Amino acid sequence: MFKTSQDRIVITGATGGLGSEIARQLLHIAPASLLGVSVRDPGRAERLQERGVRVRHGDFDDPATLDDAFEGAKSLLIISTRGDNQQRVVQHRSAIEAAKRAGVQHLYYTSIVQREGSSFLPAEGHLQTEADLAASGLAYTIFRNGQYIENLPLFLGSSIDTGELVLPPDGPVAWVARSDLAEGIARVMLTGKRDQESLVLTGPEAIDFDDIAAIAGSIVGRPIRRRVVDGAEYAKILVSNGAPEGLAAVLVSGFESRASGELALVDPALREIVGRSLLRVENVLPELFYEAVKARA
Repeated sequence: MFKTSQDRIVITGATGGLGSEIARQLLHIAPASLLGVSVRDPGRAERLQERGVRVRHGDFDDPATLDDAFEGAKSLLIISTRGDNQQRVVQHRSAIEAAKRAGVQHLYYTSIVQREGSSFLPAEGHLQTEADLAASGLAYTIFRNGQYIENLPLFLGSSIDTGELVLPPDGPVAWVARSDLAEGIARVMLTGKRDQESLVLTGPEAIDFDDIAAIAGSIVGRPIRRRVVDGAEYAKILVSNGAPEGLAAVLVSGFESRASGELALVDPALREIVGRSLLRVENVLPELFYEAVKARA
């Protein structure tokens, strides 16, 4: 267990969706003095600093900043970056090397469920980082995170208003709440266990977009009809609505991954770590809809 400031936990990307939630969960169960964050823009982490968390500038594209950001860390969580595969691999390698220079004892990394041969375009970059961790000589734990329930509004889009959900073919996905993931990751980091392990962290049930359309319809009080289109047509729709072509290709590859069954596994690991039942889509989606409505108001 962590006892002094030299046993500090440092997390990267702490102002993002997952990182900020992990920081919040850690502050529930550990003193703020044991937590440090590495962020591109320290100004966005003022609330954490006010609570006593050490906030330092860390930019994966400027490795020199990482030496200071990771200083004094016993454990380091690398939250995967959002670039393309080549950029992601280079950034993560910079973080791993900086961790070694800083004397970090245990590295944690947020990866994805998909494995080698996946149609999901970002998979290659994540798998290379996993290989780099294995070759680093450091103790490490890989969190193979399932798909976030919080991402569903991206796919549901205007279906709430039109009553029609237009998406490519998919398959069951064990959607997981980001708050559940964050609590599980925080608890694993605090125990200091799970050396050289890869944990698959998923939600409690696997459902597809037909099921999600039914849940969404029950929330808004009107039927939402699912219309299936092929990947090429879906990409055209995304681009016509302003999405970059690269993002459209990634999203299409995600549906190919779902359709092949890569995300259907319901793994018990996360439920066992947090010691309680996990949130389901029907538990989280109403609040997401409420936030979306507020944003449009």
